[in-house]
Amino acid sequence: MEYSRVQAVGTARNGASGSASREIVNILLVDDQPGKLLAHEAILSELGQRIVKARNGLEALEQLLRDDFAVILLDVNMPNMDGFETASLIRQRPRFEKTPIIFITGYNTTDLDRLKGYELGAVDYLFLPIVPQVLKAKVNVFVELARQTQIIKTQAEDLAEHNQRQAGQLEVIQKLNVELQEANQELEAFSYSVSHDLRAPLRSLTGYVQVLLEDYDSRLDEDGRNHLRALDRAARRMDCLTRDLLAYGRIAREAVRLEPLRLEPILEEIIALNGTNNVKINIQRGLCQVKAHRFLLEQTLSNLINNATKFVRSGTQPQVNIRTEMREGQVRLWVEDNGIGIDPTYHRKIFSMFERVGDMHNYEGTGIGLAIVHRAVHRMGGVCGVESVPGQGSRFWVDLPPATDVEPAASAATA
Repeated sequence: MEYSRVQAVGTARNGASGSASREIVNILLVDDQPGKLLAHEAILSELGQRIVKARNGLEALEQLLRDDFAVILLDVNMPNMDGFETASLIRQRPRFEKTPIIFITGYNTTDLDRLKGYELGAVDYLFLPIVPQVLKAKVNVFVELARQTQIIKTQAEDLAEHNQRQAGQLEVIQKLNVELQEANQELEAFSYSVSHDLRAPLRSLTGYVQVLLEDYDSRLDEDGRNHLRALDRAARRMDCLTRDLLAYGRIAREAVRLEPLRLEPILEEIIALNGTNNVKINIQRGLCQVKAHRFLLEQTLSNLINNATKFVRSGTQPQVNIRTEMREGQVRLWVEDNGIGIDPTYHRKIFSMFERVGDMHNYEGTGIGLAIVHRAVHRMGGVCGVESVPGQGSRFWVDLPPATDVEPAASAATA
């Protein structure tokens, strides 16, 4: 039901309740005697609601066409159309079939009369003379019920409006996400294309530099040779950068299908390809096996091992320990080193693109290796991180799902 209402400072739309939001409802008084109408109005005015008066059943029906009412006080004995007839006509309208009706009568009613009234939807009978406290108490019950109903309806409307706005915002966000994804894909494709196309001229540049250094070394002074060596270093660094960008781009586009994999053969292949002279690598016996994508796992392990052997103090033999453990249903792979360590402030930052920390002059790198690790692990549905403090080495870890259908390796490998 809807009612006329006056909003106080704190409204129901702003989440207020109780006295902070006074919902004004309508009360209909129907009686053919003006004196009784005035008397009942004076009693009920203390409730602070809007009181509407009708002198007969016809006027009552006209008022019902204009407004909804929390409760109707209906005199039983009225000329032309008595209270029972009026109630019957009111109940014929679906809009008012649940509106509470309190019959008021100055005569003793029979049980049959009361039964008839209740059949017409009466909720109570009051007898003259009216006791003011009783009238206020009975009417106030239905006033409060109507007020609470209206508050709930208002809140439901607000919730529906909020949900509609939220749905619209979600649609906009989804559209923006699609556009962002498309833009990222275009950017990745562009980066891959540029990186791929740059490799050929870089190789040519490096080749010409080597020719100059080998064939024309005697014709150049020391400054000339130094410039060529600097050019050679820059070209090789650019080649490393384009190679890493190509690997990062491939990881972004690679179709990911996880399969059970043994770690030992992959580690042995990486160690053999990368060359680990003067590096001690210890691999735990019987490494847990994982469910992963081979190329992404190779990129992850290769970059972690390269990092572990690269960032070591001068004069120190790099030592790398590789082990696994089961943790909360996942395989945690550890790659631990005796390197220079990383300040905890940068533990999250180092997994971003082109982020390098520490002494960048003494340790070469592109700042892409750990970004490759992070993205590859994420695409396999895993997570990665690091435990490290400066001067005490680093312990990088990767969590991946276990492969229960792969037999564990029989022995450990050491390089």
